Amino acid sequence: MNEIAVYTPTKLAIAGLRAKYENVVYDVTDKDGMAEAKAARKEIAGHRITLEAARVKEKAESLAYGKRLDAEAKPLAAEIAALEDPITAQIEVETKRAERERKAAVAAGTARIEAEARAKKEAEEMALAEERAKLAAERAEIERQQKEAAAKIEAEARASREKIEAEERAARLAREDADRAAKVLREAEQAKARAIRDAEEERLRADRAKIDAEARVLAEAQRKVQAEADAKAAAERRAVEDAERAKRAEADRLVKIEADRIAAEKAEAEATEREEQRKRDELLGAEQMLATFRGRYAHLPRFAAVIEAIDAALERKAA
Repeated sequence: MNEIAVYTPTKLAIAGLRAKYENVVYDVTDKDGMAEAKAARKEIAGHRITLEAARVKEKAESLAYGKRLDAEAKPLAAEIAALEDPITAQIEVETKRAERERKAAVAAGTARIEAEARAKKEAEEMALAEERAKLAAERAEIERQQKEAAAKIEAEARASREKIEAEERAARLAREDADRAAKVLREAEQAKARAIRDAEEERLRADRAKIDAEARVLAEAQRKVQAEADAKAAAERRAVEDAERAKRAEADRLVKIEADRIAAEKAEAEATEREEQRKRDELLGAEQMLATFRGRYAHLPRFAAVIEAIDAALERKAA
């Protein structure tokens, strides 16, 4: 069977491509290595496109000849794929690795933000615990002062009662002595003695009333001190609780803002990647359409100018 002439350039090119690219491993992690890999794939793909164009053109002559073309093009295409696919795999592996690293960086940023938020919350809780301990110490000091004031009031009241009782005993003894010493004059002095006794009792009642009034004043002062201390402790407790709620709310807000920012960046990156892929696919489709048109109609003189423009476009892409 005669060889298909239009495939001869591709057959000759495959030997050169195999010698140049077979089993070549590119450092696609490096910018220059990635550029070399893409250039190699581009050169190999050019021969694939040329082969496809030749096959389509020859197949248009007759169906039987087209079957022969397909049968002979298939192994050639397989040989080209054997050269092209490993390079494409290298590029895809590096592309996927870069995406994994980007996702890992995003996850690490999220974990760092959460760790910082937890540390900040723990520090705030420690500060609140110290504040509570301080308030408890102040409350204990207030209670101690209240107990000392109550004890002092009780001691003063007891001393006053003892003084009154001593005075009463002394007065009673004095009256008894006076009665014994002046028994003869008792009747004459009864009026005077009653006056003295009444005056003394009035003075004692006044002293008792004064002591009772002082006790009531001290009790009221103690009650006011206790009420003020309770009010102050309640206000400070509410202030600490309000501050704690505000700090927790602020920490939650910052975490949400950072998470939203990371999600937005991720969405933007994914949208950019999809748009770039769409452009690549669109360009590749256009090139294939141009190559198909060239292979089918290049022999027609009326399309010579169009074919020349297509060749120029493909050459600019190859360059």
